[in-house]
Amino acid sequence: MNPPPTETPLAPAPTPGPARGARRAARTRAAILDAAEAAFRVDGYRGTRMEDVAAAADVAVGSIYNHFGDKDGLYHALAERSADLFGRYLDAAYAIGGTPLEQVMACGDAYLRFHLEHPGAFRFLAFDGVEAASSGAVADPELAARLTAKLAVTLDGFRAKIQEAMDTGEVRADLDARRLSRFLWGAWNGVVALGLRDDELALTDADIEATILTGRRLVVEGLVAPAARDGAGDARARLVSIVSPDQT
Repeated sequence: MNPPPTETPLAPAPTPGPARGARRAARTRAAILDAAEAAFRVDGYRGTRMEDVAAAADVAVGSIYNHFGDKDGLYHALAERSADLFGRYLDAAYAIGGTPLEQVMACGDAYLRFHLEHPGAFRFLAFDGVEAASSGAVADPELAARLTAKLAVTLDGFRAKIQEAMDTGEVRADLDARRLSRFLWGAWNGVVALGLRDDELALTDADIEATILTGRRLVVEGLVAPAARDGAGDARARLVSIVSPDQT
């Protein structure tokens, strides 16, 4: 008589590895920040409830506290992400190829896409960090310093790209690259900020897009050196649109 067959023990179920767990945590964190960005934009800091953010992100309220500590921590993390995101959008402008001047002008389109795709993030760039005094969030000098440092690096890269366009002869050499970078930054900020008004001066997103395009056309014609114009006297540089980093 043959002995009964022995059973092979089942292998233990695989457990998520560190990389898989890190990816899951990153997705959860991003979902919370996306939900918080929309909530803070609509309801402001004081009016935003953590329960509503959790529901929009499809996570438990405890997940928010685990990732960010408290409401201030969430607000401050969103401010830092906004600065990082803006840098990614300008990187997308530099990645279009083309000439240095075309990349400079693509930064205007990058700023527009940043606003349209992350409208709540714009406030963190345009209004001195996190608007702590007016928002009700706890002021954090270290955070403000980090945001300023990140934006300074981003704007210095923009200045360097403008200088490159000058060095290659596309842009008039009698301009100052740093001042020009600040002018363009301020102009884009100002146009987008008109969308925040609640009076007859307010611009819709469509108005903002058309206005920034008008400004890009005017600026590029004013910047172009004589050698970079065609026979009709128009700039050879194209006004190029970027591919959003959210779509890559």
